[in-house]
This record gives sequence, C-alpha cells and structure tokens, in this order.
Amino acid sequence: MQMAVALHVLQVGTQVAAVSRLMLKKSGYPARDIKARIESAWNSVNLYDVLIIIFDVHRHLTRPDSRVIRLIERMGSEPNLKQKRILCMNKVDLIEKKKDLLKVSEQFKDLQGYERVFMISGLKGSGVKDLSAYLMEQATERPWDEDPFTMSEEVMKNISLEVVRERLLDHVHQEIPYEIDHRLVDWKDLRDGSLRIEQHFLTQKESQRKILVGKNGSKIGRIGMEANEQLRSIFKRNVHLILQVRLK
Repeated sequence: MQMAVALHVLQVGTQVAAVSRLMLKKSGYPARDIKARIESAWNSVNLYDVLIIIFDVHRHLTRPDSRVIRLIERMGSEPNLKQKRILCMNKVDLIEKKKDLLKVSEQFKDLQGYERVFMISGLKGSGVKDLSAYLMEQATERPWDEDPFTMSEEVMKNISLEVVRERLLDHVHQEIPYEIDHRLVDWKDLRDGSLRIEQHFLTQKESQRKILVGKNGSKIGRIGMEANEQLRSIFKRNVHLILQVRLK
C-alpha cells in the first residue's frame, strides 16, 4: 500500500506553489528522492501560527492506516502554547451515514492539542467557508516578511519543478517517478519578455526512459504541454518549457 499526501498553497486565487505528493513505500519508509522533502516539512512545522492536520475520513473509515492515526495523535497529544492546531476531516461527501463522522470525532475527542475539528469536502466545498472564516479570525495584522505582490526567482524555479513533477505523476502511475532525478538545468529571461525553462529527467534504466518518453515522445510531450500551459497561467507570461529524458 502506498500513501500520497497532496498540498496546495494558494494566494489570491493564483497557485503559487504547486502540488507536492509524498510517497511512502509499503514499509512506511519514504522513497529516497523525497526523504529530504519530508525532513524539511517536519523541520518547518513549528514555524506557523496555525497548523492544519487534514486526513481522508472516508479512507479512515474503510481502510484505516495506523500511520495516519499515529500522526493525528502525535500532533494533537498536548496543546502547543505557540501554535494553534486544528483537525480537519476531508471527503465527508463520500460518507453515507453521517453518524460515522461522529464516531471519528469521538475517536479523537480526547486530543487536547486540537482547538477545533472541521468536517469538509474539498470537492463539494461543504464546510470550507467555516474553515476559511476560522483562519481569517486567526490572521494577525503585521508587516509582510516579503512583498506579497512579487514572486522571487527562486520561488518561481521551485514552482516550475513542482508543476512538471505533478504532471509527471498524473501520466506515469508506476513507481518510476520516485526513482528518477529531476533537475532544473536552465532558466533564462528572454528579450521578448518570455521565459525559457529547461528541465531534465535522469532515469536509472533504459526501460524507465522509454516509459517516460512514450511512443514517439507522446508521453513526455503531453507532460510538457500541460505543464507549460499551467506555468504560463501562474507566471502571467509566455513560457518555453523544454523537457529531456536521459539515462544517468
């Protein structure tokens, strides 16, 4: 069994950080190429004023995962004086018997570390307004750490990598994406105001390279087209995205 965690960061309706999926192997240990991401995420947990623990309540009721339960219990074991933590049950639209939701709430009710528990459906939108209103109430007015209307080049580079990798995950469903190196090779602002981005995928085996490229380059071509369109929408400028697949 594998577990994927998706994180979206949105700002004023514009996606400023693309989706990150963290893949765990059957043993529960992270795949090699995302170990650093997991460590970075844990190291940053205490940096925020509000921490939201979101889990799939439908899966919890049908196929409970002990690792997820341990994480929920760990993060909510005791109050954090410097940070508010809330528990968020997602995909409630898939639950036919609403009393089952109450059972889950009862399961975690003794965790003193969570200030609130929300039941939402990210797909249908139910409960999202209440969650948003709560977060707005917690927002503290203070000077921006960075210009909110400016996206740094470093942030843009990270976004470009995340967007391409997300499209890769959508089109290649085997474990191959977690066994390859993904690198930003070139980043150049062109005279006409457009942006040239070149990224390389380095595979371990020729068979992996062929799967990623697809027949006559169809798969990597589709990945590139979709990612290019998304990056153009995010950066509000023309983007020339070049993807290459090579053996290490």
